[in-house]
Amino acid sequence: MEGQPRLPGRWPVGDYAKVRDVARGARDYARSQGFDYKAAREFAGVRADPNNIAAIGNAVRRQQDTPAHISPQMHESYAALTEHINRQYDFMTRSKDEGGMGISVEVSPEDPYPSMKEARNDVTKNKRLKVLATSTTSQNINQGSNPALTPEVNDRFRAVHDMFGHLAIGRSTDRHGEEAAVQHHAQMFPQQAHAALFSELRGQNSAVVFSGQFPRDKPYDLPDWASKPNPVQPTPERKPEGTQESLFNPGEYPATKRLNTWETLGEQRQFAPLRQQQQNNMEMRYGKG
Repeated sequence: MEGQPRLPGRWPVGDYAKVRDVARGARDYARSQGFDYKAAREFAGVRADPNNIAAIGNAVRRQQDTPAHISPQMHESYAALTEHINRQYDFMTRSKDEGGMGISVEVSPEDPYPSMKEARNDVTKNKRLKVLATSTTSQNINQGSNPALTPEVNDRFRAVHDMFGHLAIGRSTDRHGEEAAVQHHAQMFPQQAHAALFSELRGQNSAVVFSGQFPRDKPYDLPDWASKPNPVQPTPERKPEGTQESLFNPGEYPATKRLNTWETLGEQRQFAPLRQQQQNNMEMRYGKG
């Protein structure tokens, strides 16, 4: 992967053995949509660049206390993201007789696995994947609800990302595994969805590593380079030699205010059409109730 730091030597299986059926499923889905696809093994040695994490995490930090805003372009990006989340979820949960993968998904009020290795065992042995409910994290870490994704769509997003981002390539949920997972998973989305995809994944993950806190759950405007599968800063925001550790010192920056909701009426009005569109699409696909 050009421009990305890598682990030395060959790392054929990443952090644990990938689930081969899931890797094949990711490849088949991407090709069925006409997307270019690089094999899962290409992501086994991807490492997160600490300078990228610092720059992206700082960009998210600066937007913490601003009202959630979504441009027409980002609105279209979230629409494309939602459409392919639902397509991937359908493919993942549809029976094999109907051309799917036959995986059942359970939404859990508690974190269902200590690590991705236990998730791997559940998928390989029971054809089941559990995900932590969006409603749980919204309450427990005081995030509020993402104005651009309904909780049901976000639950599906967690399922397809764990499956096609992590299990398909055998990478964990540390900062390196998350970077590898988003790069691999991005291959299953159209380019139009990338701004929203990288805001949700790379933006939030970078903020957690950078500040030690979960950011407010909302869309973030990342630099253009950060919304590409292989992020390379034109002019890296680098610390002086010998001070790299301070990039990840939560005490270096003041704690940001945590907001309970996307509070203002203006935000509700702005995001209502996008959320209503998501709800209508879900009802058309699966009915009400």
